[in-house]
Amino acid sequence: MEGALAMYQILVVDDSVLDVDCITFLIKKYELPLEVTTAVNGQDALELFRKPENHYDILFTDIRMPFLDGLGLSKEVRKLSPNTRIIIFSGFNDFEYAKTAITIGVEDYLMKPVIPDEFVSVMTRVINGVEETNRQIRTRRSETKLLKNHMLWLAVNGKSSMLADSAPFFKDRYTGLMLVECDNEFFSLEGISFQEKLAGVLSAPFDYLNLDPSRSILFFKEGAFLFPCAQSVCLCAEKEFHQKCCVAFQTLPDNGSISQVYTQLEERLENHFFFPEQNIFLPDGPDHPYAASGHISIDIVSDDLRLKDYESLMLHLEDLFESLKHEKTRSLIFVKYCFTELMKEIIHYLPDDQQPDLNKVAEKIYGSTNIVELMDMTYDLAGRLRSQAQRGQGTCLKSDKIRQYIYQNYAQPLSLNDISSHFYISPNYLCSVFKKETGCNLMKFINEYRLEQAARLLLETEMKVNKIAESVGFPNPSYFSQRFRDYYGESPENYRQKETY
Repeated sequence: MEGALAMYQILVVDDSVLDVDCITFLIKKYELPLEVTTAVNGQDALELFRKPENHYDILFTDIRMPFLDGLGLSKEVRKLSPNTRIIIFSGFNDFEYAKTAITIGVEDYLMKPVIPDEFVSVMTRVINGVEETNRQIRTRRSETKLLKNHMLWLAVNGKSSMLADSAPFFKDRYTGLMLVECDNEFFSLEGISFQEKLAGVLSAPFDYLNLDPSRSILFFKEGAFLFPCAQSVCLCAEKEFHQKCCVAFQTLPDNGSISQVYTQLEERLENHFFFPEQNIFLPDGPDHPYAASGHISIDIVSDDLRLKDYESLMLHLEDLFESLKHEKTRSLIFVKYCFTELMKEIIHYLPDDQQPDLNKVAEKIYGSTNIVELMDMTYDLAGRLRSQAQRGQGTCLKSDKIRQYIYQNYAQPLSLNDISSHFYISPNYLCSVFKKETGCNLMKFINEYRLEQAARLLLETEMKVNKIAESVGFPNPSYFSQRFRDYYGESPENYRQKETY
């Protein structure tokens, strides 16, 4: 038994203190990997088994004891803990006892006095059996978790209707979803640690699925209060990992609505584009984020102008005007200041011969009596730029340029900041352009393209899995294997073997 790393729990039960001391002595002498608990009769032993915090891998019990004998104890233990290995030792060589022990499923039957060599032989075999059982349990749990994650991934992406309430893996109906997003590849580095931390701070039960390096989703079960959970998620990320994240959540009518609700959460997180200081985006209704933002950004307008995407400019102006109209806490001076900044941005991109005098524009803005006048002035200038584009004087960023950049650089770290810096635009604008033209989240696209390239390399080359992971942009092989299983439903090794043979 040298080199055994695990320690197993054994409960020794006998009303003879000498016999208990003998068994304990032998365990220590032969350095068996066992932590010993003792009881003086079957009733006391049964009470120990009934306590939820207790677990015993092996029961070592005498037969004849007061209150409850060893055979009666064994029968009850078999109901409470089916995987516990049971060994009976007795001074009575009675065939009826042995026959009853066999029907109960007792592992072995030793005679008193215990012979050390025989004891060690039996215990070694039983411990090996415990190790094998635990290994099988871990394997089944791992396989169950992998299958569950794959089914959740399919449900999120609208590719499966397998999440029926009667499915064995989903006997607890989900009642809420929460989408968590970061600007960098936080989840590829700290995803497991983050999940473990959340398990400690969230009182509500949940399942967790990492979607890609920048996004994860939480599936809450019955009894979850989502808003406090959202606050705890953001606080945990900031306090434990110094990471800012954005969260959107919504109740779930049934498991079949996962894909639909997830799409709504994606759309809600796009409001981060307009309100970069906000980190919790509430469900639509009286608490719409525009009404509670406390912050208005015109960075998106700057990106529209820089890329000469004037159709998007007009749409984004409408959104900004809407937010200004509904922001009740801002002063009139602040609103006019916002319009002055907008005008400055737009005028800068007009041809020199069409640029109005900025001082006169500012005077007109601060002398206006209502917001409609300011909106009309802004639309007039923006309309001039759009007219130029329609005459062929402007070009805008298209998603095919973004995709081409990804195809050329997917093996390197690709954060939103990296890609947006290449195109001289903000990360939020980058995501907005890509989502508008493709209908797909940018980081999800990168993640899936990397996995598809990995699958190709598995089939076409003999490269080791960790080298493939690195070559497609996953520096962490463990994280790569997890994402591959979620996407394809099996490990990279199994995928290669199944598709090759």
